[in-house]
Amino acid sequence: MSTATDLCPASLADMTMADPAVNACPYAYYAGLHAEAPVHYDARMGLWLVTRHADVVEACRNWEVFSSHIDMRRDVSTVNPAESDQLFLREGWLVADVLSQVDPPRHTMFRRMVERLFTGPVVKRMHAYLDEHVLELIAGFEQRGSADFLGEFALLLPLDVIADQLGLPRSDGALLRRWSDAFITSFDPTITAARKLECARTILEFQRYFVAWRTRKTEQPGDDLLSMLVAARRDDGAPLATEEYLALCAQLMVAGSETTRNHLLAMMLMLCDDQALQQRLRAEPMQVPRFVEESLRLEAPAQGLYRRCTRSFALGGVVIPEGAIVMVMFGAANRDPLAFPDPGDLDLARPNSNRHLAFGYGIHSCIGRTLATEELNLAVRRLLERLGTIRLASDHPRPTHLFHFNMRALSSMPIEFEVLPRPTGDSQTPA
Repeated sequence: MSTATDLCPASLADMTMADPAVNACPYAYYAGLHAEAPVHYDARMGLWLVTRHADVVEACRNWEVFSSHIDMRRDVSTVNPAESDQLFLREGWLVADVLSQVDPPRHTMFRRMVERLFTGPVVKRMHAYLDEHVLELIAGFEQRGSADFLGEFALLLPLDVIADQLGLPRSDGALLRRWSDAFITSFDPTITAARKLECARTILEFQRYFVAWRTRKTEQPGDDLLSMLVAARRDDGAPLATEEYLALCAQLMVAGSETTRNHLLAMMLMLCDDQALQQRLRAEPMQVPRFVEESLRLEAPAQGLYRRCTRSFALGGVVIPEGAIVMVMFGAANRDPLAFPDPGDLDLARPNSNRHLAFGYGIHSCIGRTLATEELNLAVRRLLERLGTIRLASDHPRPTHLFHFNMRALSSMPIEFEVLPRPTGDSQTPA
């Protein structure tokens, strides 16, 4: 059996996702890991990276060995969380996750509470509502010839949808974004102590807001997710504790907005960079779902998630020690040449595009996959219908990626496009 040192050549041993240059474009690094060290120890971060598709699937399937029970405040960063913990205890609630960072049977109970709200039939009934809102947002800029695609579309679509589903006013979208960004930033293992404490203060705002809404929904319940959480009962018949309620609210808020926003930007960049692809999708709109799946494979918005190895275990020919913190690298697995030949190519005819791991795998796969995919498909279809040839804005620098250890997000997306005549009647009636 090999060790990490045996498999890791000096060039890879010196590389890390904590390097801003690697972080901005990690795909050459992934290719090197696939070829030389598919299970690799990143000494800079103290993390084991699992990069091959088959190994990531095995680790996600084997949740008893690769446990999700990780304290994100302590286990993925060198920053001492005591100061932020005391802040939460003094002014709010010290909240432990109940979905993405916990194992069965606790995970099973909480997932069962929410997953029925995101099934295929439920999302299918939302089609007309989603399509109408996509068209409404596009109408705000389609006759102008240019747009801040981030601020006028990619940010608003998922935020408005999750606000509607939670039963919150859309006007609070800026707050939801602020709080979502604080959660995502707080999970970055490269965070500084000062930034971590700043995020904790922002998360306290989130806690107070959602606890106040819990009271409102208790007094005046509606047909929304927050009312459902107020009425939910644990397996023992007890209502959710405040900490459990807040954990589910955070999961729904962040997962419902952050990754969809980021992938809308990624898809737009792909379209701007490939005019032939734009024209093909306009001529063959039935190919849009294939484009969405391939784009998710190529640019997974969450490049990986953390696991803890509960016992010494051989994976991919390497023994990972007990207690090790592991990152299952979805972004790397999606570019594994053993699973996807010519992995860097966007291939609309690829027969197994839907085997990508952008939404994870196994018991922790993303609950909102069907809803997110519906939003992405409708967005691409309607944008290409309503906007002529789309380009990056000529008077702005090319968008760059924000630094984050495992999230893939662009900083901006100013675009230009040809203004098309409005359809006869311009009814905007959803298809």
